[in-house]
Amino acid sequence: MINTFLAILPLIGIAVLFLAIRVLLKKGGTFHSQHIGQSKAMRQRGIHCVQAQDKIEHASTLDMEEMQK
Repeated sequence: MINTFLAILPLIGIAVLFLAIRVLLKKGGTFHSQHIGQSKAMRQRGIHCVQAQDKIEHASTLDMEEMQK
């Protein structure tokens, strides 16, 4: 068990290093946002995150209820 852990630990370290290369080597480097709402391609397709879609649905439901009164 400990041998497996010691064998995997350097692999995880190398993977993290490769993931962080942009942040470490580029001045002012940052990770790209993984949030759907901040993706230009998703916005162009009209795809929003779940929270935004829920907010839109909730607002339209409230509008319908007000119209029925």
